[in-house]
Formats: sequence, C-alpha cells, structure tokens
Amino acid sequence: MLKGIGILVVIALVAVLIVFGPFITIWAMNTLFPALAIPYTFETWCAMVLISLYIKGNVSYKSK
Repeated sequence: MLKGIGILVVIALVAVLIVFGPFITIWAMNTLFPALAIPYTFETWCAMVLISLYIKGNVSYKSK
C-alpha cells in the first residue's frame, strides 16, 4: 500500500513541476534581469516550455 502511495506522490510532484516549472523560470529571469519584465501569461508559459524542450533536446549524453 505504501509503495502505491509513494508512486502517486512522485507522479503528483512531477505534474506540479511540469505546470509550475516554466513560471519558476520566468520568475527567476525577472529577478535576475529586472529590465526583462516578462509577464506571467499562458503565452509566456508556452514559450518557456518550448524553449526548455529545445534546450533539453540539444543535450546529448555519450558514455564510453
């Protein structure tokens, strides 16, 4: 029973990070660079998701 609850908690945390992660990134950029003044809208959330997908897509891991 506890294993199932743990899996649900992990899934919930991942979902929260997926939803709020772009807003946290926008907040961080606004804090570091106040001149940006990026608004918190659905469009900026979508743009940050696309940017983060692009950045993560360009990283490659090669093991020997």
